[in-house]
Amino acid sequence: MLENILRFFVNNSRLNYFLFILVFLTGVSLYTKTPKEIFPSFDLDMIAVNGHYSGASIDMLDKMAVKEIESELKNIDGVDKITTVISAGKFNIILELAKGVNKYNRADKVKDAITLVKQYLPKDMDEPTVKVVDIKRDLMRIAVSSDKASHSELIAAADALKDKISALKNISEVTIFGDSDKYYDIRLNSEKIRALSLDESSVTTALSQLSYIFPIGSIEDSKNGYYYLSTFNGPKDAQKMLQSKIKVLGKTLYIKDIATVSKRYEDSATLYSIDSKNAVDVSVKQSNKGNALELAKAIESIIKQSNKSSQSITYTIHDDRSDAIKDRLNIVISNILLGLILIALTVALLINKRMSFVITLGIPTSFVMGAAYLYLAGYTINMISLIGVLIALGIIVDDAIVVSENIQQHIEEGLEPKEAAILGAKEMFKPVTIASLTTLFAFIPALMMSGTMGEVIKLIPIAVSVLVLASLVESFIFLPIHAAHVLKKEQKTTSWERVNRYYSYVIHLLIRYRKSFLLLFIILVPLLIVMGIKASKFQMFPRFDATTVKITLKADVNTKREETISYLKAIEKDLYTRKEQFSIKHIGSVAGTRRDSAGNSETYPYVGEITVELQKLKPQN
Repeated sequence: MLENILRFFVNNSRLNYFLFILVFLTGVSLYTKTPKEIFPSFDLDMIAVNGHYSGASIDMLDKMAVKEIESELKNIDGVDKITTVISAGKFNIILELAKGVNKYNRADKVKDAITLVKQYLPKDMDEPTVKVVDIKRDLMRIAVSSDKASHSELIAAADALKDKISALKNISEVTIFGDSDKYYDIRLNSEKIRALSLDESSVTTALSQLSYIFPIGSIEDSKNGYYYLSTFNGPKDAQKMLQSKIKVLGKTLYIKDIATVSKRYEDSATLYSIDSKNAVDVSVKQSNKGNALELAKAIESIIKQSNKSSQSITYTIHDDRSDAIKDRLNIVISNILLGLILIALTVALLINKRMSFVITLGIPTSFVMGAAYLYLAGYTINMISLIGVLIALGIIVDDAIVVSENIQQHIEEGLEPKEAAILGAKEMFKPVTIASLTTLFAFIPALMMSGTMGEVIKLIPIAVSVLVLASLVESFIFLPIHAAHVLKKEQKTTSWERVNRYYSYVIHLLIRYRKSFLLLFIILVPLLIVMGIKASKFQMFPRFDATTVKITLKADVNTKREETISYLKAIEKDLYTRKEQFSIKHIGSVAGTRRDSAGNSETYPYVGEITVELQKLKPQN
């Protein structure tokens, strides 16, 4: 059976090469489509309960709300752990679910529990919200700034940009910092109202019936296959609102006949500036299925078009996480390529140049087959999966060396290249397959790890297993035909007679003094292991040079938001004058919110933070 399969693929060389090229190109294509990120994404089996009670202290909130909610949540089956964080005026409860529990069903039960406990909560407290925790990854931030445009114009430009970015696939959230709610002030003209024989109370009643949610228009099909509701036929500004008709005491008239309309923005919850300019900041987050590199390209294209079309407003991309993804993945990929080059040179020097070509050709083939599986299985290419690739590199090379060297020996013995390829691959099938399977068994414990760390680590055995199996396919389907056409009888393998003589001499010497050798082995090996463990430093993941520096500020509680932004701007201006000295790329300041070193967020007028984005580190070699 095995021989028939090998003979089929060796004798049908055109079909073999066609499959080889098809598999290779398909793998490369799927690799480009596979999402790239620094660390793997996975679903969190967690449910969040968020609550707000303005003015309540931590102790009051704990006694009046949190304990009541927690006692009710403890009665829900499938909840493994409950963690609560309480700060002034708000609380956050995280429910970690047991493995295998449907988080959406449990979320419904949590909502029911909140409904039951609501009667025991303060009447003026906002109803707690329940949601399933989803991973939203920061992608980049975009500053909309200008020296000439007003704050309302910046907000309008940011809203327009938000609409464009939100239309992209796999964008999960777009948030505007420095935004504020929009209001229309309608000022009645008493003289005109009396001239039309109307009273102000009737006019006010008619105006109050105007909907601020304008009529929904047509449904349009976009290029990406998504459907959007258009509100084109509703008024969008003050001038168009003046054309709205109202009916008062049986009379139909336009708003412009009796009033004036002006647009205003409520005081912003946060104020933002970048590089000493007033700005509005747009934060973009991607879903866990999004390709950060592709999304970054799409957004960069939108920003270029926006900068071209606008003369007074500047759009600046900063804190771009896709750059970090490219840099860190390139570190691992460059190590893989270096390993590939070293393998090719080593095999060429120590065995055979033609064999080096056959082996080197098979390694990327195994990689692209593995990349195709990762794409089809829904995994991403990240630092963890690439570590699995590095581990599997030596295994892939071993398979190819063993098979190709056996084929070369049969060619040197006088067999025809195709027959040598069939026989050499057949002889190596059982030992190579068994050796590969034993390697896979060694990684099974890593698949049994539970929790968040288990979700991260499991990508290593998955990547290793996929590449080992891909190596078996390459070694026994594609490699034999390559070896049959490339390996020659005249190109013999490098002679190892002299090395074998030295090796034989050392082995005989150790056997002659076996007792002394065993004693030294028993003493030295454990000693060296203990010394090595004590001297080594364990670190699960490598540390990288930071590209941003965070500066947080907390002023007196009576400080207004405008005063806070002025303090931040003063620091920002001082730092920006030394941008060359400190290798600063951008400086952004936000007043009204901050996140401390522990990850806790605060939203008050008297807090703020500065983000200093540094220039990219130049290559060291």
